[in-house]
Amino acid sequence: MADDMQRWQQALDRLAYFNMLAIPDPARPNQPTYQNGKLTEVLFRGAAHRFAIAPGELGGSHGFRTANAVGAEAGPCEFRWAPIPQSFSLVAGRAVPPTPFDPANSQRFAVTDAEFAIGQGGGNRVKGFGTGQTYPIHQPGKQVTRIASNGVITAGTGALANHTGMFVLSGLFTPPDDFQLNILVMITNPGALYTTGEIPALEPIPGLPRSSTFLSFSTFVPTLTSTIISVPGKTPADPPVALTVSNRMRLCETGFSARGAQGLVSRYWIGPTVGEHPLTLESSSTSGSGTTPDDPITDSDVEQFYLQDGNRRLGTLQVETAEIRGFLTPLDGVPADMQTQMFAGFGPVNGGDGAFAGAQGFQINLGTGTSVPHLTSIFYVFELADPTGRFRS
Repeated sequence: MADDMQRWQQALDRLAYFNMLAIPDPARPNQPTYQNGKLTEVLFRGAAHRFAIAPGELGGSHGFRTANAVGAEAGPCEFRWAPIPQSFSLVAGRAVPPTPFDPANSQRFAVTDAEFAIGQGGGNRVKGFGTGQTYPIHQPGKQVTRIASNGVITAGTGALANHTGMFVLSGLFTPPDDFQLNILVMITNPGALYTTGEIPALEPIPGLPRSSTFLSFSTFVPTLTSTIISVPGKTPADPPVALTVSNRMRLCETGFSARGAQGLVSRYWIGPTVGEHPLTLESSSTSGSGTTPDDPITDSDVEQFYLQDGNRRLGTLQVETAEIRGFLTPLDGVPADMQTQMFAGFGPVNGGDGAFAGAQGFQINLGTGTSVPHLTSIFYVFELADPTGRFRS
């Protein structure tokens, strides 16, 4: 059984990630739409760049530090952003009702006609749609909003054709033209897209403003040692309404390149265990079956990340994942009766202690998991406010 669990965990970890930072492209400005003088839609058009997050450095007086680097343009990106009513359910092809943007209050929004090119030349693309949430940021004299979304990939071209996956995005938006967004794409059953070998190094480009630092961790359920506590549904036939799971944290690093003889490839390195990650998952009353992108499983959760260096506790991050969207999906190497899911989520970082005392920011995550036995592989990216470089190596 232990050998089977290890093999299934390796299958869950075998994912292709493409991490990018999107910024405006002066040659392709955003296209806003107004009704009665109010903003109702923006066609985001920008340039996505390779974005590297180094594995964290543990210990010392700082507790934890990492390095970020933005490289050459990976390709153009665009998506249609539109606020939606709180109760609106987005499905493929459904028209989005015009809804005025409210910069003072949090709103749901739709992401449609999303298209991200990955690799110079624009031949490798993914398309998709999703939903998200705005988070107003109060800055004197500026109208700044954080936007965050998760979505499903519905089509691809080039090396990304005939692949399934999901995406998340998060970042700051100053309507209607200025933005800086972290876009993370995950491909399941990646085949030749996945490599364990070296990839061409990223060549950093200078000049981008930096007021935050990004750090990443991978989490998993320890083999045969998971603690799962279920809160039953209303009847024995109903699924659990809450689930408490004890995960572990691992250092990790992901990168990709479209250069070289292999073409487009992704490398996902997973390092040593560096902490604990308990979470409590709560099902939404409107959650679907997860059998199609139009009927997603929707959840939310509260999470803690306890970072350790050996037996020494370095610090804690407190996180709320506001929306998790998931779908059942077959995964190579995992039996069908284990009910494999892929999922994506986002939410605010609400403080911490130790090395992360006073931490504020945001997190996005993508991953896969199984129901019985319960196994997971989740890639988290945290964006922490860091005007003084506290978390930068």
